[in-house]
Amino acid sequence: MTEEEQMNAMLGFGGFGTTKGKAVAGNNVGAANIKKQRKFRQYMNRKGGFNRLLDK
Repeated sequence: MTEEEQMNAMLGFGGFGTTKGKAVAGNNVGAANIKKQRKFRQYMNRKGGFNRLLDK
């Protein structure tokens, strides 16, 4: 073994791979933090006055 191969074996590097497109065990835990855009409604200075149903 060369010195570099010995160092890799000592550190536990066997090779590098990727998980792109592969199923990973235990990856289905958690939740997404989805930001929902706010809908602002005008209460004052509306056409027709205060005592009116709000627009949807």
